[in-house]
Amino acid sequence: MKCPRCGSEIKDGMLFCENCGEEIRIVQDFEPEVDGIVTGFEEASNVRQAKVNTENGEDLGNRTAPHAGEGRFLRKRRVFWVFVGFVLLLAGVLLTGAGLRFQNADYQYERAMAYIQAGHFDRACAWAERAVHLAPGDPKYLAAFAVCLSQTGQKEDAVSACLQVLELDASNETAYRVLVSIYEEEGEYGKINELLLSCPDEQIVGSYPAYVAKPPEFSYESGIYDKALSLRLSANTRGTIYYTMDGGMPDEGSQVYTSPIFLESGFYQVRAVFVNQYGVVSGEAEGDYYVDVTVPEAPQVSPQEGNYSRPALITVSAGENCRVYYTTDGSVPTQDSTEYTGPFPMPVGVTKFRFICFSLAGAAGEETQVTYSLNLHASLSIEAARNRLLIDLMAADVIQDMNGTVETGTGHYVYNYRCAITVDREDYYLYREYYEDDAGNSAGTGTDYVVNIMDGQCYKAVQTQQAIAEASAADDGSASDEAEGDISDPWSSLTLQEIHPQG
Repeated sequence: MKCPRCGSEIKDGMLFCENCGEEIRIVQDFEPEVDGIVTGFEEASNVRQAKVNTENGEDLGNRTAPHAGEGRFLRKRRVFWVFVGFVLLLAGVLLTGAGLRFQNADYQYERAMAYIQAGHFDRACAWAERAVHLAPGDPKYLAAFAVCLSQTGQKEDAVSACLQVLELDASNETAYRVLVSIYEEEGEYGKINELLLSCPDEQIVGSYPAYVAKPPEFSYESGIYDKALSLRLSANTRGTIYYTMDGGMPDEGSQVYTSPIFLESGFYQVRAVFVNQYGVVSGEAEGDYYVDVTVPEAPQVSPQEGNYSRPALITVSAGENCRVYYTTDGSVPTQDSTEYTGPFPMPVGVTKFRFICFSLAGAAGEETQVTYSLNLHASLSIEAARNRLLIDLMAADVIQDMNGTVETGTGHYVYNYRCAITVDREDYYLYREYYEDDAGNSAGTGTDYVVNIMDGQCYKAVQTQQAIAEASAADDGSASDEAEGDISDPWSSLTLQEIHPQG
């Protein structure tokens, strides 16, 4: 087939001339047949008119009687009109098909893409616009239309179309390509940065690395460290990192990052921004670091290790901003061991303590080891004193038997030895009361009892509000000199009460 405009040879299946861009009308293929049909129709009309003229007397001299040939003519005429009707019907079907294709969005899109690929954007624009009109909610058609608008100089409309596309499809690569091209041409690199930072598709963002300005990344997370740090800052592309170390807002007038930042002992607040090669400023990155490279000193423990016959309190002192942990089973103390929170009673028997200090950064100091031997020379053992307590509690109807059974018949009380204490210069064993149900679940009741280690007298140990207030006043420095001697004694607020029958 040849182009009707320039005469160039057209390849099979092409919709336009590659030489001049002339659109090839597919319906044209049927024109020769239609021309032949029209010619036959005109010839038949002439024959019919001649016959009519003859019948009206225009050619009476030559008129003869009907013969067999006239019948054959009439039959041919009927066949002819049937054929003409068929051709007209076929032409109607073809025109209807062409009309349906004109109303098909996919067909419009395909024609538009064919012209876009050939670089004929003016012609593609009409087809793409028609596709958008037929299917306004399809981002594919709208993206093709945006390409045509951009290539024909309608930048503002192209941007608007692309933004509509991204509302429908946030990962439409064509829309990003058109927008980046327009913004780049107009020098609006900040808009490119904002556009790409909002893109959910990392593959698309990775196609334009130079335009993106992400906040700098720090080689260490914020936190407390027990060693000096060599802090590295990195950016996602070429450009400059600016930073401050005093908490100030970083900008292009701040210190330029050229090498790792060395953080020694102390607190540092590092804030940084990145400016890419197009002058786009990133968001801010911040890191807070506390570096403590000092090793804590060994904790001071009192009283001194040795043998004791009276209850005593163990007190530990350490440096500022340190925590003390200890063990009694011979193992090395760690930050998972028991933490020292205040003075506590010396255990009965022989006990070896290992204490150690840890800085806030987690640096461990040297250990302090002490061994205590507490022998009370008591008339009653710990177990015998507990039995004496159970007898007194039975007499007071607190429990029903030596197993601690309660009156309700469900569960029982358990009395666990805690420590030896001194109250009003008398020495006692202290037992804490727990309630244990039939399933074996145990919970403290908040009640303590003491038994005199010499005569077995039993009492209920109560921390009265008055005693607590006096101890609090002593901590505030407003107590009398007599009270100040008991500031470190956790049992100074205890009052001993007789055990009376319930009810």
